[in-house]
Amino acid sequence: MIISENREKVKRKALSLVNKGGRGLSKPEKKFVLEMMMGMVLTGSCNLTEIARSLKESVSVKDTLKRLGRMCSKEHILDIANKISLQEARSRINSKTILALDSGDIVHQYGRKFENIGRVHDGSSNEIRQGYWLNQVTGHNPLSNETFPVLLDMYSVKEPGFKSSNVESISLVEKVRAVKGNEGLWVMDRGYDRGEIFGYFLKNNLDFIVRMKINRDLILKSRPHNISKIAGGINRRINFSSNSRFGSKKVSFKVDGIRYPVTLICFKDKRNREPIIWLVNGWIKSTKELKRRIRGYFKRWSIEESYRFEKQGFGIEKATVRRYSKIRNLVGISVLSWLLLVKIQEVPRLKEVVLKKARMEKHKRKHRPKFIYYRLLKGVRKLFEGAKELFRYRTHRKTMNQIRRGMNLKQSLFPDFQWKMSGMEF
Repeated sequence: MIISENREKVKRKALSLVNKGGRGLSKPEKKFVLEMMMGMVLTGSCNLTEIARSLKESVSVKDTLKRLGRMCSKEHILDIANKISLQEARSRINSKTILALDSGDIVHQYGRKFENIGRVHDGSSNEIRQGYWLNQVTGHNPLSNETFPVLLDMYSVKEPGFKSSNVESISLVEKVRAVKGNEGLWVMDRGYDRGEIFGYFLKNNLDFIVRMKINRDLILKSRPHNISKIAGGINRRINFSSNSRFGSKKVSFKVDGIRYPVTLICFKDKRNREPIIWLVNGWIKSTKELKRRIRGYFKRWSIEESYRFEKQGFGIEKATVRRYSKIRNLVGISVLSWLLLVKIQEVPRLKEVVLKKARMEKHKRKHRPKFIYYRLLKGVRKLFEGAKELFRYRTHRKTMNQIRRGMNLKQSLFPDFQWKMSGMEF
């Protein structure tokens, strides 16, 4: 009974997420997203055949697979998933939140027939391969050490209407600003050292820290100088840790003929040969604020870990569908699958049950890693092991009546027991 109750709680968390889609999803689409979300969590794959088997329906796997493939052709599921994710992240984002913006990739190394497939840089192998680009915004709250998804988008350079990667990145930032304004610290790596990106952030007065390349010029004392030359003249007198020190200098960044005040930070760690150079908005005097921004950059590992988690936990690179819209929808459902684990983490008792089911060697709280979603994912899979079927709302009416009659016979032995029909599990 306890196992069935915990399964029911997990499925109700999934149902509450799907219902937040509101009018954006029809009733059949909600059922499809719910099935796909649970299927991804239980199989760790975006492969429709494996998900069809995990549903354990009374019909053949072939018929289930045909239905999933037909429903997966809807083109707006990724947008609805991002809408739900942004609604969930709204209450978590505050002035101290770190918003990591980074690009990623989905690689289909041997795929030639995938729609709109193009050349991407594979971050795992550091090679150019066939695939699609990803843009993701991930939030991290330093006080609670909680990492959560905000937005995830997939695009292709061969997609009709594609303009540039800068436009794709800025569109994600605008969606977050529409909900939370200028709250949060935006953290970006060297790939975002671009004039158009800097122009957008500086014109809109957003707090950011960007790791810089050495081939850019900044204005120092009304004259342009190479960034490496300016950084070489910074006195790194402030201790950050026992192995690292940093210093800063006030400079200017010119965009569309307008000079914006920015601060250049030079950070040197004894364990690294070359110093790290960052650029932040405004002229910052406070050492405390400079340290907060540096710590925020080092917390951006969460965005890298989230990409790894989505690839390993939900297998977004294992999709065998070839239509571009279907691949986008699978990426969107993977966001909802991660959000399901976030919702489980919010309930302490359910979280402990799921973590206990994971049966990890290091089970004590002090030994648990900060990125806990691998454990939660394994715990949910263990929790649903042995389940005869996942959902029953597609069961034929005649079969449902037989189940009711069987349950009524059992109730005669326990007159005080009131059996209630559930749309998810009986």
